[in-house]
Amino acid sequence: MKILTAFYFSGTGNTRYMTRYLLSRLSSRYLCEMCDISKPCDAAAKIEASDLILFAFPVYGSAPPIPMRNFIHRCGKSLGGKQTAILCTQYFFSGDGAATIGRTAAKYGAKLVGAEIFNMPNNLADCKMFPVKNGAQIEKTLKRARRRADKFAERLLAGKGRLRGFSPLAHGVGYFSQRKYWQRGEAEKRSRLKIDAARCVKCGLCAKACPVKNILMENGPKPQGACVFCYRCVNLCPKKAVTLIGSEPPAVQYRGPEGRGHTP
Repeated sequence: MKILTAFYFSGTGNTRYMTRYLLSRLSSRYLCEMCDISKPCDAAAKIEASDLILFAFPVYGSAPPIPMRNFIHRCGKSLGGKQTAILCTQYFFSGDGAATIGRTAAKYGAKLVGAEIFNMPNNLADCKMFPVKNGAQIEKTLKRARRRADKFAERLLAGKGRLRGFSPLAHGVGYFSQRKYWQRGEAEKRSRLKIDAARCVKCGLCAKACPVKNILMENGPKPQGACVFCYRCVNLCPKKAVTLIGSEPPAVQYRGPEGRGHTP
């Protein structure tokens, strides 16, 4: 049996959910393994042993998350000649969200065999413009995503994977409508995470959950200015003390497709 390794980054569970579902549809041909890139792993060895590599991630402002960008450059030299597929999740629209990492992988010599984009429930809990839903309220969205994953799996198994988001039009729309402006102020945005000391009970859950150790416990949680916008802490905090884009505490926190957020 062939081997498939999926390297994924997931903030609040959407990408992890879709990665797991897609692999279940590919398991007739592949022995599948999921690797969370925020945890230690011998990526080079796993890539060498794999017949198909999957990179899975959410997009923020039509850009891949910083951990995934850094990861693919670290393991890039191992990708030469490797069949590679891309899975990305988004709330609304990203244009060329999947292609952002796909183009980088191709520069390292990867052979792209498919790329797909999945619309998922909103996790921006502190942003009033976008309502947060959970449970039965998100099932229609998840059902549509699963149907798209079924088709994506069929194409991959048939060797006819579609490279969604790689057209010049998608690239232009993604860059000029979102990514250009998002990345221009990305460094400044990384320092926006705020923790309300009046609400905080110093439980340490936010620090424990942060995939990049941006929150340190120093007589209470202290952001270090290196946020990667995953929204774990905003949705996890039991006192709703954490905000990022918005300025007010979340009315409703996102619990993820499986109702348990970021937890493994």
